[in-house]
Amino acid sequence: MRALSYLVIKRFKNWVLTLKRKPAFLVLYGFVFLMIAGSLIAMMIANKGEAIIATGDERIVFFILAALSLLYLILFIVSGLSTGATLFTMPDVGLLFVAPISPKKILLYGLLSSMGKAMLGSVFIIYQATNLKVNFNYGFKVIFWLFIIYAIMTLFSQLLSIAVYIFTNQRPNRKRLVKAIMYTFVGGLALALLLTQRQQGVNLFKAALHMINSEWFGYIPVTGWAVMFFKGVTGGLLAPMLVSLGFFFVISILIILLLTFNEADYYEDVLVSTEMQFARVQAAREGRSMIPGNVLKKIKARDLKFGYIKGTGAVSLANRHLLEVRRGSRFMFIDAYTVIASIACGIAGYYIKGNPSGGYIVLGVAVYIQYFFITLGKLKQELSKHFIYLIPDVSFKKVFWGSLSSLLKPLVDGIFMFLIFAVMGGADVLTSIFLGISYAASGIVFVGFTLIIQRLIGGQPNKLVQSLITLGIFFIVIVPIVAVTIIVGYCLPEPLKFLTMLPYIIYCLLFALLLIFLSKDMFDKMEYNMR
Repeated sequence: MRALSYLVIKRFKNWVLTLKRKPAFLVLYGFVFLMIAGSLIAMMIANKGEAIIATGDERIVFFILAALSLLYLILFIVSGLSTGATLFTMPDVGLLFVAPISPKKILLYGLLSSMGKAMLGSVFIIYQATNLKVNFNYGFKVIFWLFIIYAIMTLFSQLLSIAVYIFTNQRPNRKRLVKAIMYTFVGGLALALLLTQRQQGVNLFKAALHMINSEWFGYIPVTGWAVMFFKGVTGGLLAPMLVSLGFFFVISILIILLLTFNEADYYEDVLVSTEMQFARVQAAREGRSMIPGNVLKKIKARDLKFGYIKGTGAVSLANRHLLEVRRGSRFMFIDAYTVIASIACGIAGYYIKGNPSGGYIVLGVAVYIQYFFITLGKLKQELSKHFIYLIPDVSFKKVFWGSLSSLLKPLVDGIFMFLIFAVMGGADVLTSIFLGISYAASGIVFVGFTLIIQRLIGGQPNKLVQSLITLGIFFIVIVPIVAVTIIVGYCLPEPLKFLTMLPYIIYCLLFALLLIFLSKDMFDKMEYNMR
């Protein structure tokens, strides 16, 4: 284990040196730390000095945990049927797989490393500490165990994906068997939900809450085990916690035995998925698509949609983007995200009828998701390539035409999302129109941020880190106008409430124009950086 210990210590030392060489990472980690500390402090002072009356339905937490568990279970099984998950990184492949170290020790190293990553990925739960405290009266102990069970569930799903890959690799019959089991499992849950709805005479959401809270649901693999554990925590019952951990532990041991059975070589089994994961990380760093499967996706020639780029100079950038949009969707700018986001807004609108602030909450969530799609989208990809730098045209034209598709996409998405939101009763038509315009205005600001970040720091640091830092700056910039918008909303008479978002829209448009203006000559003042 001395070699592995040396590797861990060396990696930690290199991480510290990275912080010294790239202060942007230090800013990012400091921001995350402050967010965590702020959440914990807010939790401690929430309702301090008075008894907290839990007003939230605890079954909602069970539902969220069950939904995430089911989602991860399906995604990792599907991944296992193709490339599988991995416990390792490409540096592990280069350093450990060829080293004279016991495969079992390397596997243990991979398990511990993945467990650490799973716990790091569970940090978002801490951000909800205040919410869990105020609505459900959960203390540090309960939130800590929620944090742990989420990490365990994530790691177990990774192991299951590896097991599925080893079991089904190059065996079509076994793949069909696993698919049949998965479809039967999901279909059984759907049937149980419909039967529960019929017996209880309630809507699907309340039927789901009742089903998840049932005792038998705790014995459903992965999804039920996670809920059983957390119900034991909140109820102060040790037996359900031990039973749940027992299920996770026993199945995990069986998977590990499968990996190390006789002369089984798990190196080759996880190599493909490790390479795929490495390619996705590289794509994220370079601002390219992060959609799983794009790296090795095979496309039949007859499925390609051919065309040619029209126009000359900077106009060709917009035409190329529009051509790519047409190739990806039958309808201009209406893609899978538009459909999924519109359906989500429709569902939200149906369940928040009569809630005057519900539309603004939906807008906030939609804008947050939109941020990553724009800052890692076509414009970012264009700025990371050399073509836009070589076009012999005015810099401002290249900025405008290169950003055009990124400016139009939020407008189309906003129209459809909040049109469905209005149809489902989430808000009146005028309010929904202004919500859609606010969504589009936020997208224009994100385009401006993408340009100004490229102007200021170019290819450094990591593109994903750029996005997170920019998101923090955006929150700082946008907080004042959000406060003004809330004040305006309270002051406006009832017939004019639909104008609540008007200050926000004007502010976003003016701020975006300022950012774009500051970036107008960016291609005259900077050099292309290949990193």
